[in-house]
Amino acid sequence: MGDSPAAAFQPEALTRRDAAGQIARQLREAILKGQWKPGDRLPTELELAGVFDVARGTAREALKHLSASGMINSSRGSGGGTYVVVPAAEDVASRLSEAIMLWFRAGDVSVGEVDEARLTLERQCVALAAERRTDADLEAMAAPLARAQDPALDITEWLSTDLEFHTAITRAAGNRILELAMTSVHLVRPMTNTVFVDLLDRDTIQAQHTAIFEAIRDQDADRAEARLLDHVKHLDEVRTQALADRRAREVPISSLLPQDRVVDLE
Repeated sequence: MGDSPAAAFQPEALTRRDAAGQIARQLREAILKGQWKPGDRLPTELELAGVFDVARGTAREALKHLSASGMINSSRGSGGGTYVVVPAAEDVASRLSEAIMLWFRAGDVSVGEVDEARLTLERQCVALAAERRTDADLEAMAAPLARAQDPALDITEWLSTDLEFHTAITRAAGNRILELAMTSVHLVRPMTNTVFVDLLDRDTIQAQHTAIFEAIRDQDADRAEARLLDHVKHLDEVRTQALADRRAREVPISSLLPQDRVVDLE
């Protein structure tokens, strides 16, 4: 059954329903347990069909399921085959974003919960970014800061520079787990911003962003964290004004999502 890592794989009997899905689940669990590692070659369609006693087309469908999840990659030619790969961070973030968007639309996650998660995660990110930032990271932060000064930007364009700036900070922290966690926050922030976007003063936000950037540039973690706290406190005050008698924890994200169109996740 293919290369040596397959020796440890013990297939379970399939039921009549969704054989391809069951095969994919068993293979996925084996990969996650380390029975196949990144770079290992998986059994061929024909080999899988024989092991599970299914049609070759069913085995092919199972491999397609795994390929869609980014866990395997297939190639043709003399050295071809299906190999276990490490999913690209961008692909993981994209799939996470789609799942989170469905969660927000169907669930009762509140604006206040997003605020709390954002502050908890980003405080750590700015501190790590101050310690680890590179010249390339500083350039990635400076670019959206510069674009945000253009008064001709409409609100959507201006908010995109805000998101790009904070995303650059997250990446500068150099922790991919934190980056994935912040992805969920960054995904929903444009929606939570709709609560108070008309009340935001661009000059104030620009000054706060610049103060955060300068602290990270100077590798002053304490100052970077303090400036972030100033920024988040200001946003909280503006949102409180916008919500009037409604508390952020009483405002579900689902109430802020557009109901008449598909949200662009790109």
